Amino acid sequence: MINRKQGHINKSILSPLIKTMEIIEPITQVEICRDPDDNKFLGCARDSHALYIVSGDKDLLVINEYEKIKIVTAKDFCEQYLST
Repeated sequence: MINRKQGHINKSILSPLIKTMEIIEPITQVEICRDPDDNKFLGCARDSHALYIVSGDKDLLVINEYEKIKIVTAKDFCEQYLST
């Protein structure tokens, strides 16, 4: 059995982001990720002109960046977001 450590994020940090979110239906078909099920996230990020994909998924994180979209952990994103 694998024990995964889960981080906790203060909801007040995410509140400004949640208020501006919108649902995007991906159109672009991407075949880059070593886990084909994760390609939909890359396509959605591209179609929505996202700046970041925030994920703990190692198959996405290993890509690091896709078409100028940075792929980062929640911890790294919060550290960068809070420092600006």
